[in-house]
Amino acid sequence: MKLEDINIRDPFILTDNKERKYYMYGSFFDGKNRGFQCFVSENLIDWSEPKIVFTSSKEFWGSEDFWAPEVHKYNDKYYLFGTFSSKSKKRKTQILVSDNPLGPFKICSAPIGPENWFTLDGTLYVENNKPYCLFSQEWLTDNDGKLCAIELDKDFKNTIGEPKILFKASETGWSRCPKRNPNKEDIYIVDAPFVYEFDNQKIILWSSWATKEDNGYAVGVAYPLNGVLGGKYIHKQLKLPEIDSGHPMIFKDLNGRNLICYHKNNSLQGKERAVIREIYLENGELVVK
Repeated sequence: MKLEDINIRDPFILTDNKERKYYMYGSFFDGKNRGFQCFVSENLIDWSEPKIVFTSSKEFWGSEDFWAPEVHKYNDKYYLFGTFSSKSKKRKTQILVSDNPLGPFKICSAPIGPENWFTLDGTLYVENNKPYCLFSQEWLTDNDGKLCAIELDKDFKNTIGEPKILFKASETGWSRCPKRNPNKEDIYIVDAPFVYEFDNQKIILWSSWATKEDNGYAVGVAYPLNGVLGGKYIHKQLKLPEIDSGHPMIFKDLNGRNLICYHKNNSLQGKERAVIREIYLENGELVVK
């Protein structure tokens, strides 16, 4: 399969330098079951047929969503951060684990975040050898999405302490209320946090609406002033070659290049496609080639 032939939202790519392969994770729904699947490639152009790595079951509480799978290797284990919900429980990020990037993945943590919060798009961030889950507190709580962080124990089975709010979407200066707003008051959205380090400079990527139009989905960069978890940032919108695109992550390819991956056609259901481009720092700011 060619990359342009794969319908995928929220793509996430894991590089395996030892096996010289790439693993791209996404969601699937076959009309009956929901789950996560993985495509494998050696060149980022040609991909295998999807391989199922986790699927819904009667034993698992989550029956809806199955959004935004990310797989991170940590201490020789592979941890999948996914978002789930059910008709009786609020949307939550939860962590799965496997010994293999192709699974099968099994439940590792409990749902993350306070019971009355909607939490989604969890990602792994490690600072001073301490793992953290960064996640979005959904706008459904009080109309203003927030980027939050909570510490994890060494096995990712439990959280430590209470979540810390790093920033609100409304205070970033570029996030806008989308046209499809079910409320009378404006809403502000935080999607898809992801932390990456360029030459000792860490940045936080995330997504929101930059315009009210349906195709206003875009990417923001938070440049930390006092550390990723410090709470002070310079916020800017990342210029992408395409509009209506977002939910990014960054990875190194097998040749050591920094590449960004995100989906385009966010508002066109069924036409979403992964985009991979080179990304670099220029005068301290991110630039997509």
